Amino acid sequence: MEHSPPHPADDHLPELSDNIASEISRWAFFICGLILIIAAATLPLKADLDYTRHQRDLAMVIEQENVARNASYQSMLDAIESKNPDTLRLLAQSNMGLIPASHEALLVPGEQRDPMVFELLEPQPLARPEFSPQYSRLERLVMIPKSRLWVIAGGIFCVLIGLLPAAEPK
Repeated sequence: MEHSPPHPADDHLPELSDNIASEISRWAFFICGLILIIAAATLPLKADLDYTRHQRDLAMVIEQENVARNASYQSMLDAIESKNPDTLRLLAQSNMGLIPASHEALLVPGEQRDPMVFELLEPQPLARPEFSPQYSRLERLVMIPKSRLWVIAGGIFCVLIGLLPAAEPK
């Protein structure tokens, strides 16, 4: 069995792999630090945006209810102005308790079960959107001011480690 003499290029292999590992770890620290700093800056803004979108959705539901209510009141007003006999009879029965002699009251005016005109005009309430955000651990960390400072400090520390020059082997 012959041993070949050591090749001079083989001496540089450990240095080269150490140098590559050093560069990779420096870049990893730098990128992780940047990610932490960017997360601390943007995630609270995302939470505010989510809450604002919820408020917008809630306002749209309320607007739909108000449009339906307005249409219902407008149709009642049109019926009163056109002197619709059924509408006038309904108003007389509900507001003044006047029931024609040829009819019998199923509900006595003023009782709890007496349907009031305005209650009949009200639209059915629409389902309100609920706000129940699910935040990740990082989002919860950056939303609390004290822990947010620690996340920013950790990110800056990682960036600084990533910016340090590579160590020279002796």
